[in-house]
Amino acid sequence: MNLFSSSRLMLSVVGGLLLWSTLAACSDNARQPVASPDAGPAAVPNVLISAATPRPRTTSWSINYWQWAPTYGDYVPGTETLVAAVTPSFIRVGGYNNDANTPDRFDEQQMDVLVAYANAIGAEPIMQVPVLLDAAGNPATAESAAAMVRYLNVTNSYGIKYFAIGNEPDLYSSQGLPADASQPAIPGYGPADYCATVQSFVAAMKAVDPAILIVGPDLSWKYQAGSASNDWLTPIMQACGDLFDIVSIHRYPFSATKATLSSAALDATKYRQTIASVRAILEATGYGQKPLALTEMNVAYDANTCVLDASTGTVGSALWLADSLGTSMQLGLWTSALWAIADVDSWSLGFIGGPPAHQPRPEYYAYLLYAQHFGPTLLDVTSYPSGVSVYASRNVSDTASEIIAVNWNSSPAPLTFQVTGFPSLPTSPTFNLPGISLAAIEIADSGASTAWVYGEAQRVAGLGPASLVPGAGPLAVPDAGAGSAGRTVGTGCQAGSFTCPQNTLPGPNITSNGAGTGPDHITFGTAPNTWGSYAYAAPGQASPTATVTPDGNGLSIVGGFGPLTGGNSWDGFGLYYNSTSCIDVSSYTGVQFDFSGTLGGCSILLGLTYSRDLASADDPARGGCVGTSASCYNPAADFTAAALAATLDSPTIRVPFTAMTGGMPISTFDPKYMVGLQWQLSTTLANPDGGSCLAQFTVENVKLY
Repeated sequence: MNLFSSSRLMLSVVGGLLLWSTLAACSDNARQPVASPDAGPAAVPNVLISAATPRPRTTSWSINYWQWAPTYGDYVPGTETLVAAVTPSFIRVGGYNNDANTPDRFDEQQMDVLVAYANAIGAEPIMQVPVLLDAAGNPATAESAAAMVRYLNVTNSYGIKYFAIGNEPDLYSSQGLPADASQPAIPGYGPADYCATVQSFVAAMKAVDPAILIVGPDLSWKYQAGSASNDWLTPIMQACGDLFDIVSIHRYPFSATKATLSSAALDATKYRQTIASVRAILEATGYGQKPLALTEMNVAYDANTCVLDASTGTVGSALWLADSLGTSMQLGLWTSALWAIADVDSWSLGFIGGPPAHQPRPEYYAYLLYAQHFGPTLLDVTSYPSGVSVYASRNVSDTASEIIAVNWNSSPAPLTFQVTGFPSLPTSPTFNLPGISLAAIEIADSGASTAWVYGEAQRVAGLGPASLVPGAGPLAVPDAGAGSAGRTVGTGCQAGSFTCPQNTLPGPNITSNGAGTGPDHITFGTAPNTWGSYAYAAPGQASPTATVTPDGNGLSIVGGFGPLTGGNSWDGFGLYYNSTSCIDVSSYTGVQFDFSGTLGGCSILLGLTYSRDLASADDPARGGCVGTSASCYNPAADFTAAALAATLDSPTIRVPFTAMTGGMPISTFDPKYMVGLQWQLSTTLANPDGGSCLAQFTVENVKLY
């Protein structure tokens, strides 16, 4: 998993004080509210907790190290204090970007940065070695894996204990290559291939440091017991299970379009079923006693323009995370690791917003409540009301019961707690949890009970959990003055189903009858089916230039980049259908064109614009994505390899619609609603000349096929 912009936080100069105040409001050292005696007769307990059979908590919570890549904006620096406050046990350093070393290299310098960050937050790294491409851009090998161990534990004596081999190998046969997104990363790759990789890699790595432990196989989702094609875990454990010290999987229960509150509220049951199935596989293969970990998790694996009531960055997502972590503890997992630290608002898979504010999102406070109000000893919860989840523990000093409660109901939930199993019963306090909220409750063996709650009121105020008075609602929430945290439900949602009016072309040709000069003045076609042009570039980069070829059937484009000092490195030239309608090209298979010239070290993609991924701010008539180009962008396919081969082979390049991926909010291309196409250049610091490249190429006879 990987991925992306920014939010606001209650920092700035007074932000240090506000941050302290927010964290202190949820800490054991915060000023305690005075317990008010309930009026009338005592309420009948509806949450029963038994301390008769306490047991050690074996599950920790962890975080994934993302978004560190400079190309996407380095969002990690400046989050150290916030992340340290949630006390993650492990920081997993992995994902597709680290496995393919794209768009930036996770090289020795980046490893040093990671180790310093891990030390700053007090978490132990789980370091992923790549299987796809190493930091030099070459196919990864056992020796490149051993070199990482050598650099970390021999050259620098960092003492990294845990290592993983690759990321989500069950996707290698289908996910795109860094050099050609239309091709699978490793065609035909299967469980036997992965075991062969693990056997060679682990042997080389342990020859460098025999003390390291291996975490894996980090499967994406193919651990479905009884499925011949979707159960990679069984054959992997049968063939090389002995090499894994901790067995690990990933879990994202929903796509972004399915992340609703009603679905998220039921997911804990499905999660238990999933872990039971995985443990049955481990038992059947003879590895039932191995620790089991969830090294990536979030409520959804992608993003959606429309913010649903359990989308990432919402209070509903925070409730899901609190439920998932509590369930992980009940199931005795080794750790549960959220993806990820920080990213752009349009994705919000990170639990902290982007720089410079780094405002915590709702999921952050789910972790914080556990970190500051959940102890090392688990207790049994034997009864609780419908629509409420409760997880109970004892504090470190064994003087109080610490409880996390989740209210999935839209209405308030009055909860009266009773803890049994002690010679004398503690008091049975009543706390009224607001609708759709989570809370931490501490019931002291003697003395007043206290509680803190987080819900929509706190999110809107941009603050952390508020004190909850027994028998009453939460204390008034002051305005943080920094805007709301996370995302507001309903933002970006079209009223009804947005549909772009459709036209059909009289034929397949796009670049014919070309005329004009300059990025905004080139046209092709004849009325009423004409195409206009545009050029674009990342901030700080120059846009490409283009001219019409002498025969009027193509474009000669010049673009590229000077030496990079960081930041984004992309530019492009495109054509758009000059109409208020989309074009239905579903009768065709893809786009073809004749390519000639040189890329000069640049990479090149073909992007296809269609209505659902087109920003409404850029094209109000056809844009079905509510937002700007920062959060709405078209799917594309890398055809660099085909372009380089075109000078040696046939000049005609064909790019099928099915090769288009990576769009936002819809990853793939819908040929019923095409708006335009574009050729985009990119580069990285990995280029021999420090990122410099100059492309001079021609695309002619552009048509549908």
